[in-house]
Amino acid sequence: MDADFRNYLRAAQGEEPPIGAREPRWAETEALARKLIAGAQAEPALKALRQEPQARKRWDLLLLTGLLSDALGERGSSLEALEVVGDKLAAVEDREGVRAILPRFLEPVPVSAAVRLLHFLARGSAADEEKMDLLRQALEIRPNDPHLLFELSQILERCGEPDEARDERLRAIELWLELNHPEAVSDELLRVVEEDLSREPARAGAILLHYAAAVPWQDSEPILDLALPELTRLGSGLWSWRELEPVGARAPQTLEARTLLAALVRIAVASEPDPDAIVVGSGIQDPAEPFAAVRTRVPKILSLPPGADVAHATWGLGRVASNDGESVSLEFAGRAGHKMSLAMAARSLDRLPPDGLRVLAAREPERLRELIRTRDPQVVVSALCDLGGTATLAQMKPRIEAALPPGEWSAWWKETKENLKSDPRLDLSEAYQQLFKLQSEEKSREVSLPELSPRAGESGLGLIRKFLREHPEQESRLASHAAKVIVRWAEDSKLDPALRAQALYHAASWNALASDAARGVLDALIVEGLSPGDLTLSQQQDTLIDLAKGAQQEETFLWRAIESRLPRLRESGRSRLRALLGPAFGRAILNHLQHAADAPALAARLIEHYASNPGEEEAPPPPMLLMSALRLLERDGAGVPGISERLLELLGPTGTLQRLVEERPLDTETAESLERTVLHWRGSERRLQPVLEFLRRIGQAALAEAHEKRRSATAQSLLEGKSVEDLETRHTIMSRATYEKLEAEFKKLKLDLKTSIPAAIEKARQLGDLRENAEYEAAKQRQANAAARAQELMNQLDRVRLLETIEVDETRVGVGTEISLEPLDAPGSPTVRYWILGEGDHALGPGILSYRAPILKPLLGKSEGARAVLDMPEGARAYRIASIRKRLPE
Repeated sequence: MDADFRNYLRAAQGEEPPIGAREPRWAETEALARKLIAGAQAEPALKALRQEPQARKRWDLLLLTGLLSDALGERGSSLEALEVVGDKLAAVEDREGVRAILPRFLEPVPVSAAVRLLHFLARGSAADEEKMDLLRQALEIRPNDPHLLFELSQILERCGEPDEARDERLRAIELWLELNHPEAVSDELLRVVEEDLSREPARAGAILLHYAAAVPWQDSEPILDLALPELTRLGSGLWSWRELEPVGARAPQTLEARTLLAALVRIAVASEPDPDAIVVGSGIQDPAEPFAAVRTRVPKILSLPPGADVAHATWGLGRVASNDGESVSLEFAGRAGHKMSLAMAARSLDRLPPDGLRVLAAREPERLRELIRTRDPQVVVSALCDLGGTATLAQMKPRIEAALPPGEWSAWWKETKENLKSDPRLDLSEAYQQLFKLQSEEKSREVSLPELSPRAGESGLGLIRKFLREHPEQESRLASHAAKVIVRWAEDSKLDPALRAQALYHAASWNALASDAARGVLDALIVEGLSPGDLTLSQQQDTLIDLAKGAQQEETFLWRAIESRLPRLRESGRSRLRALLGPAFGRAILNHLQHAADAPALAARLIEHYASNPGEEEAPPPPMLLMSALRLLERDGAGVPGISERLLELLGPTGTLQRLVEERPLDTETAESLERTVLHWRGSERRLQPVLEFLRRIGQAALAEAHEKRRSATAQSLLEGKSVEDLETRHTIMSRATYEKLEAEFKKLKLDLKTSIPAAIEKARQLGDLRENAEYEAAKQRQANAAARAQELMNQLDRVRLLETIEVDETRVGVGTEISLEPLDAPGSPTVRYWILGEGDHALGPGILSYRAPILKPLLGKSEGARAVLDMPEGARAYRIASIRKRLPE
């Protein structure tokens, strides 16, 4: 064992030296501890110390024990020894010594023993600022210590902080009463009445009541009597009957005591419609009435107090006239003064809030109509009163909607919702979750943050979006709260790429992911097909475009930006690609146009832009734009909705592509390519017709006519029955009237899918929980049905050949003819007439058959006088074609 340590222990056999941080023995102890720790002898030294008889008494041995234990990681043992040292230092008023060991009680986690040391330092400090700092440190460890709070309040008052001083003083009084020490606060009650009652009436009133319930009546009566005028002036909301009961139980059955109690009861029930009737009915004013009877009667009266509005399932809205605790008298329309036992009334009546929507609608209909007209938040406040102060939008809607004109809910709510934000009666901290509340008496200091589940990315991101829309100023708090789960969603490969992109935007904005890691996530999303346009907010799009700089998939992402429907995003993509690719940008555009079918949306955007801006440096030549547009039309936009319509608009009479071609006539090579494309058109006839009109407008009428002749010849061949299978599979013939009817239906469905159906879905979504939302399910089903029907119509219309454009041969049976058939197996029987039209034309008149009807197959292409066997309902029958005439719909 170390020689210095042995000498130290021998010295400890004598009398205990004076304690103090400046004493030689203190410095000797600290030096020895450092030496033993450095020499790895702390553990054996500690064992030897614990065998010393004076180890738990002498401050020097306790100090050494504490220092060695701390070095060995035994904080509990260390603080146990040092706590005795601290008490000894405090006993001799050694502030320097206390300060020396205090940090060991505060770090890494404060312990309760530190409170005594901090309190000692505070009492001995001459500076109020230092005292406050030390007391606040102590209160952080022991926040419910009334002594510390009271001392702090006194210092705050000296320092000119009256509001904070009052708050700490009242809190100290409240704690003393909670700890059942009313004697500690008796000297402060006069100040509570004279100073605090007017400033914090509810808090001061509760203190007075708590004190009166804890002491004999003769001790509380004077202070209650003194406070009564101010309490009466302040009125309701100070306390409830339940809080007043313990005070009443201590009062004697004297006239003076009961008079004071009656006044206190009136304050407790001041918010009820008729407080005086409650006081009289309770019997509290009668000294002969036992308080136990009063205690039993008052809650019964308060269940249906006089003047309260009530509702009956059959009688409607009424009012309580009186209640004596056993029976009630009611006022209903046609039932004035109706008596009912309290038990029966409790079962059959619903008490209504006096400021609720039902009472407002019944008592003041004109006022309610005006509130609705002016979009006053009072309507929502009243609805929440009916619903207990808290309700979802789905719960409020039917109550409010019943008071609105039919069909007005959506417009009314959209406008009223904006007015709610400035109403202090409403708590909108969770309105982003469609949850609305009446503001509580003690307003919440912070908006509640959304609860986010790592497994619910879609709903969680929706909550974040709604939260930030309502509370943009809370984004920094949300970032701290949600950073980890946001990163998890961004990296979750099972989540939809667009949702992951939203999460990545937040992760990048909040610096929750390092730049390289965020760029890696973005690369993976781009490979999965992410486009900037998949994000709905411009800030999100710009953030990810900036993040893509230097990413492996940067060029791909920028080309997808050019595909966007947003001009701002397209321009951003072009400017970034010009900088990234330099002279190669123009060659890349030509390549995309040559392979338009591989990325039809991109090619269509390039055609649109450069047809309008042919003077830009990288603009492709007009023939390239024209032929790329025609190839996309031939493929019907490669199946991408909307592309064909946009390209046809470019080729229209006022289209930029037509104007460009008119300004720069086609060269020979382009003209030949155009001829090959049109004459061998493999796409939809519906798309070809506008192209032929375009050709006529640019001076290529001969090419359009050549195509028409070729098409007529093909149609005639088909109608003669030479290739019926081709007729059935490649084209659908119908009249113009039927075509226009189906096209109108198709356009309406497309409009509904963009407007009314999404509006219905959003309206249903606002009603709350989607798992049990019948309106939401119905709207989604309507969307699915409309989309399926629109796709069906689009496919059908794309293959249409108009009956009116076909040259009908009236010598042969075919579409556009009317025929009469004579039965050969029953001469003299009536002839059978059929009018052969296109698909879906049966609604144009009686006796119409589609050219695709199976019964007509044996007749197609035959001339008058020919015979055929037809499959009739009664069996196979032979007929002769008696006549054929051309007949088209009028």
